Amino acid sequence: MGARSEPRERQGDVVVGFGFAELKTMFEALQADQAGRDPEARDAELLASFATMNPGFPDEYRAYLATERERIEELAVSNNLIGDSSRAPWYSGPKTSKGIWPTYRAKLESRLPSVAIAGVDDSTSQILSQCANPLKRGDKRKGLVVGYVQSGKTANYAGLVAKAVDAGYRIVIVLAGMHSNLRAQTQARLDGDLSLRELKDGGVAWYPLTDANSDIGPINPVSPVGNQANAIVMVVKKNEKRLANVLDYLQSISKSDPQILLSRAVIVIDDESDQATPNTKGAKNLVSTINQRIRDIWAEVKTGTYVAYTATPFANIFTDPNDENDLYPDDFAVVLPRPVGYMGADTYFDTSSLDDEEGIASDALARTVSDEEAAVLAPSGRDLSDYDPQITSALAEAIRWFLIATAIRRSRTGKDEHSSMLLHTSHRVEAHARLRDTVVDFLKDVALEGDRRHDSFESTFHAEIDRAAELRGEESVPTWSEIWPAIEDLISNVQVRVDNGTSDNRVSYPDDEPQTVIAIGGGTLSRGLTLEGLVVSFFLRTSNAYDTLLQMGRWFGFRPRYRDLARVWAASGMLDDYAHLALVERELREDIAVMISEGMTPGDIAVPVRAHKGRLQITGAGKMDFVDLVHTGLGGNRRQTIYLDSSAEGIERTQDAARRIVGNAIGTRHRIDSLGGGAGEPATHLFGELSHTDLIDFLEHYGVFPVDVALQPAAIRKWTGDHGDGKTWDLLLISGPSSNNATFEYAEGVRVNVVSRAPLKEWDQSRFEDAAKAGANVVNIRALMSSADSTADVAILERNGLLDDATRSAYKELKKSDVQAVKSFRRGYRPDNGLVILYAIGKDSKPAGVSTATRRSMGAADHLIGIAVVFPPAEFERDGDHYAVTLKSIFDPGDDEIEDGETEIVDDEADYAAQEAAP
Repeated sequence: MGARSEPRERQGDVVVGFGFAELKTMFEALQADQAGRDPEARDAELLASFATMNPGFPDEYRAYLATERERIEELAVSNNLIGDSSRAPWYSGPKTSKGIWPTYRAKLESRLPSVAIAGVDDSTSQILSQCANPLKRGDKRKGLVVGYVQSGKTANYAGLVAKAVDAGYRIVIVLAGMHSNLRAQTQARLDGDLSLRELKDGGVAWYPLTDANSDIGPINPVSPVGNQANAIVMVVKKNEKRLANVLDYLQSISKSDPQILLSRAVIVIDDESDQATPNTKGAKNLVSTINQRIRDIWAEVKTGTYVAYTATPFANIFTDPNDENDLYPDDFAVVLPRPVGYMGADTYFDTSSLDDEEGIASDALARTVSDEEAAVLAPSGRDLSDYDPQITSALAEAIRWFLIATAIRRSRTGKDEHSSMLLHTSHRVEAHARLRDTVVDFLKDVALEGDRRHDSFESTFHAEIDRAAELRGEESVPTWSEIWPAIEDLISNVQVRVDNGTSDNRVSYPDDEPQTVIAIGGGTLSRGLTLEGLVVSFFLRTSNAYDTLLQMGRWFGFRPRYRDLARVWAASGMLDDYAHLALVERELREDIAVMISEGMTPGDIAVPVRAHKGRLQITGAGKMDFVDLVHTGLGGNRRQTIYLDSSAEGIERTQDAARRIVGNAIGTRHRIDSLGGGAGEPATHLFGELSHTDLIDFLEHYGVFPVDVALQPAAIRKWTGDHGDGKTWDLLLISGPSSNNATFEYAEGVRVNVVSRAPLKEWDQSRFEDAAKAGANVVNIRALMSSADSTADVAILERNGLLDDATRSAYKELKKSDVQAVKSFRRGYRPDNGLVILYAIGKDSKPAGVSTATRRSMGAADHLIGIAVVFPPAEFERDGDHYAVTLKSIFDPGDDEIEDGETEIVDDEADYAAQEAAP
């Protein structure tokens, strides 16, 4: 059914005209034809044969496979699927060695390691088991699959389609975005992966209604549907006329035989389902055009499944769940696990307020472009007559690092590969052209500087090379003298291209011509276009919506062998916005995990989404017509002070507050030491049953900075008034390792070893201007807690024989670094006990290892006091505002783990030592 290729001219041993992509397609087609052979012997023979056409193909193909292994999602969903637990699964996996799936699996075997293939196999089987049974007439189901931005979901839904057809589905509709190039890209991928254009000698035969050049037309043959051996497939753009053609086709089938669609199950795959599909006119009791068309298509389906795929599901879960004609995923939801090697929001941006673990430094991969520099680079207003962009210090640094990182990456791989820098300051076309001229002039000046450019590049090299050493793994780091010649070669070869709707020299990546390109543009670069080998992003254009911001993050994805080299320069506020989105994504996945454990579906309980306290909207206003503010709160969560006052007055105030609460505890509360006694030696101490008043009094004397909203006395007073009945607080005094060579005495006989928490050198202090004027010397330690601290009270109770058998057993099996697991444990075994944790932070805390690049010595006059609070569980509340849809009611209205044995219970700082010891 495919077009015939014209004969190619032969020059020597190379067939001229065949590019890598064409040879790869032919190679994988032959692999599929020989699926029964030993893969290793088959591939060796085929590669030798293809080497006669192009001697470089075997090496190129092996490099392609290596990249695929880094990129592919390991999609073993296990507990990541919400489905109707009362519904008997009809599908348990492939039953034969012949069919669409075995052929697709054979292709995967030539590209991927066995663990990745097993992941795709397991996940698609679990998803399909929740889909409608194609052999059960009238069975219809709707579901949602949530992936990650730039992580590649096509491999997953290609496998789902393959298994669905093998199991009895006979019409496949793939809705592939809003743009023709994306539709064509998806078509080409499925053509290759599922062999859509090949005739079959037996079994199920594909009958495609679209190809890479043609979307679905108005007239399509109905008769092939009558043959049970045919599988109709179409890849369709989300365009009103194209969707109308799909609807007309389904209606024509029904006209030919009113019963036939009952026995020809339809699977609808809606890729990027949060875009165009949701109804944006619900508040006006209207239906938006694309939404109506897809509703009409779904209504015409008699037996089948609608599966929405997206990385940003906010609009999907805000669909009206009470409108049976709309596309809310009533029946199941799947969250694909984070792929190995994937770099997301929590890799690039500072999420220290979300984690117990320190992670990489807050400015390792991302930093803020000052408002002053942004004003020079980003035009304002409609009139661009005065727009004259200049190369600022941040942009110059970014360009230099792009060239340095490109040279290092190529030295690691031993070959030239595509390498890109994204420069996005505006959506205005005229602005792109002016900025291009400015960048070109800068590169010309650099090229003409000769030896003078050496010092500026060397300075950038030393400033950046170890910032993200924790992500380097086993990769090599060349010396400056080794890499400088390669950088000099790149300076004269880098291209600067504009990519927008009017460009005549857009960004492209020929297989045989590695590009080193600075891409300047707007919309096409912020959604849709993939920038190959993206190393540096300089991004000043922001958005007010979660989903748009995430989709704009082209730097998310896989960076094989250059994870430590990737960088983002972003406009003021964007780093905080993306850190917030990391929390939103994490909570969404945690909520789905709770649904799984309770055997519920999205039709039983709505998924809440955390709101932003500032300007950000969750999604477009028209997509939030059916949501309400739902319960908020702090129960089960933890808060820690990472901003501390190291002034003499601040140290005296916080030490006095700490000694005051400990003194009260000594006089009236039960005390347990981690040593099992109380001989006055430094130890972690536990005091039981402090009251809400004790905690509030302590916080009033301590003086937590206003940015820590949840730890303000008024906030605690309100929370305990609403949720504190029957609950008390334990007081835990953390002791660090004796190697810190300093102790702190809270009271007579109550001593601890100090912990070491070196502060950051550089961070945004704009929120503390008033505190500084009042005399505070604010330091940012970025993380206070270690993973085991949230259960150190239980460890002490266990050491002293004060746990019952059930609690002891559960504690022994608990993974202390798993935040969700710890929350569940405390809910089950410490439901009425909150935990207040005090840390004496050494006045001489010093950074070690690679952290010396981003941290400094504390240099305080005396030891500082840090606070962490683990709130007791509370029903129906969570911290921060959240929004969710309102479901119809079915009721009447009305890590480092503490070692057992003789080891002392201390904050051993393993979390920090591991980071500092990294290469």
